[in-house]
This record gives sequence, structure tokens and C-alpha cells, in this order.
Amino acid sequence: MRITTLSLIIALQASFVFAASFPTSISRTPLNIDNVSDRVTVGVTFEDIKRDVEFDDFDAVLDAEALSLYVGYDILPWVTIFGTVGGSEIDGEPGIDTDSKLKVSAGVSAYVWEADILAPIFMAGRLTLKPTAEISRYESDTDVGDTEWIEVMAALPFGYERFDRYPESPKGIATSLALYAGPAISYIDGSVDTILGDEDFEHDELLGLIAGVDIFLSAGVSLGAEFSVFDETSVTASLRFHL
Repeated sequence: MRITTLSLIIALQASFVFAASFPTSISRTPLNIDNVSDRVTVGVTFEDIKRDVEFDDFDAVLDAEALSLYVGYDILPWVTIFGTVGGSEIDGEPGIDTDSKLKVSAGVSAYVWEADILAPIFMAGRLTLKPTAEISRYESDTDVGDTEWIEVMAALPFGYERFDRYPESPKGIATSLALYAGPAISYIDGSVDTILGDEDFEHDELLGLIAGVDIFLSAGVSLGAEFSVFDETSVTASLRFHL
């Protein structure tokens, strides 16, 4: 169907933010271990997002950026609850003014399984399974209309963690490098409010893939990078302080 110029502008202003809180939000104590870590994690996350979504009459590639503060807490040795608060802003086309508005999210993650690899020595490390679920709400303004959307996400990342050269610490085993990848589901429901009325949109692809890496600069500080693929690819960078 032929898309009018105004409709295309409106479509390109809506956007999705994939809240990549997975790896460093999760308790580092697995389900079958009894000691309590009482770990608090704080940090910041920057997201560069691209995602295909469907409007009533056409599809569009949606684009945005977000910056948020992160707080996580281990309510059980193997269960972490977490939340983020910050701002999200649509990447506007030339000549379109945009303003950031509120982004908030809440989620839960669990460390349900692990298996150590002892040989060969150069592969020594740990395999993990850490399912995660999160609900997020995003808002952004442009001079052609306001955009808001909700995302419900769940992922099942399998991980491989390398130990530090001196892994024993007061908090347990210290990880120097963590790689992970796995399937994900992302449901999006949003709308763009314009002078012509509301334009509703939803996800184009429900099933996707996440993959990433966390590098631990010390036992309490990590840098992370994550890629999420739902037809388009979004990239996330994070800095976490594990207290």
C-alpha cells in the first residue's frame, strides 16, 4: 500500500528499547547453594535500538536511544529482582525535534543451574542457565506526536564463565569473563499520538536471540555488551558495580 509522507514520518518516530539487564543483574549464587550473598548491584545502561514493528497498514523500522540507572537486589541466594529508571528518546528524522521522557522497568532473574568444566585446562570454567523476565514502559516526544509503548520480555540465556586467576573472594568465586547466548521472546504494544489520531503498533517478530559478553575488571566492577536480534539488531552497553 502506498504510504503518505506524514504517515511515514509518524511511523519512523515510534521506537522500542530492549532493556538488556540480563547478565550482570543475575545473582551469582546458584539454586543449589545455601549461602546467602545479599548482593546489591547498581549501574548504568546505554541502549542503541533498532526494531521492526507493524502498524495497521504498513511496517516500519523503529529507532531510539535510552540511558537508565539500574538497581538489583538478591532477595534469595539465587533470585534477583531489579529495576531501571531513566529516559528514552526517539531518533528523529532531519527536521523533526525530539525530547526524551520517562523509561521505567522491573524484572526478575534466576540462577537455576551450573556445571563446571575442569578439563582441558584452557577451557576450565562454568556453564550456567539464568532465565530472566522484565516488563518495561517507554515514552518519548516529537513535534509531530507523542509515543509510548510497553514491552514484556523473557529470555533463557546459556552462559560460559571463565574464572579469575585468583577466583576465591569473600563473595565466592570471582568471574573474569562471561559469555552468554539464548532464545528470547519480546511482546510490544504501543501507540503514536498525532494530530491525525492514534496510530497503534506492535512487534513484527515475537521470537529472537540475545548474545553478549561481560568483562569483570575486578570482583565488583564489570563492563557489558549485548546484541539482541529481532529482525533488526539492537546493541547495549552497561557498567555495573557489584556491592
